[in-house]
Amino acid sequence: RGRRRPPARSSSPPLRAMDGSAARRVLCFGWGAAAQRVLEELAAHCGERKAEVLCISHSSQAGDCDLREVCARLGFAVRLTDSDDEVFELAKAFAPDLVVSASYRKKIRVCVLELARECINFHPSLLPKHRGCWSGFWTIFEGDRETGVTCHRMVEEFDKGRILHQERCEVGADDTSASIYKKILPVTATCARRIFDMFFREGLPAGEEQQQGGASYHFRRLPYDGLIQPEWTDDQVERFIRAMHFPPFEGAAVRLPGGERVEVESVDHYRRLLQASAAAGAAPCCARGSEGRAAATAMTSPEAS
Repeated sequence: RGRRRPPARSSSPPLRAMDGSAARRVLCFGWGAAAQRVLEELAAHCGERKAEVLCISHSSQAGDCDLREVCARLGFAVRLTDSDDEVFELAKAFAPDLVVSASYRKKIRVCVLELARECINFHPSLLPKHRGCWSGFWTIFEGDRETGVTCHRMVEEFDKGRILHQERCEVGADDTSASIYKKILPVTATCARRIFDMFFREGLPAGEEQQQGGASYHFRRLPYDGLIQPEWTDDQVERFIRAMHFPPFEGAAVRLPGGERVEVESVDHYRRLLQASAAAGAAPCCARGSEGRAAATAMTSPEAS
């Protein structure tokens, strides 16, 4: 990204820790329950005034977690905005020592990253696998036996920075995207605890470069338009059904010849729909247009869009 400018410094008097040292200024970009877990771990280091925290999140909050309530409980400042310009002005005025990202739904601009000496992200996969979006879906659909959370340094390209720490968990044969989401939350907390312990004690390590083998990137679009593909094996159909299970959102579906989109509950249900279509002299439709092709390409593409 070229030469970094010296980090900006706040004009306000620095908050002092109980030992007399200047408190670290931590700017946290986040959204949803994963960000809540990271903020809660960060709060453990604020009891002796070791940190001053500002959280920036989106105007629309997650249905299961409002970060305004979380920050009010933890005693953190919080601002909701979707304006890149306002984000930059808030970050510049705060003058962070550390920038943290946890499930933030926009790319953080380089000009913001350049304000801090350290910039890290908590990503819900074992990088370099499943960079980008929909990591829970692809973990299940590709048949991974384990997943986890990676804390890595942020660079301009998505999820490509040096790895600082990883925490792992098993993927069960009956896991769905919904269960993986819940399973990852305590893993996120464990990973954040380890990272913040290092940051506030000895400092963060340089980290390890990501290996190129096994790297994948997934775009922010519904895989295969949510439709089961006719060439898939029963195992692929079963994994797709589990990967698409995240209530209250629609699960895996098939589009019938008349255009009706029907949600599929199981492989047996899918086979019955195929038999009924065959008896009627037609086959179910599928997404073989741009969405289907783009999702297939996303399984191996190393570049962001």
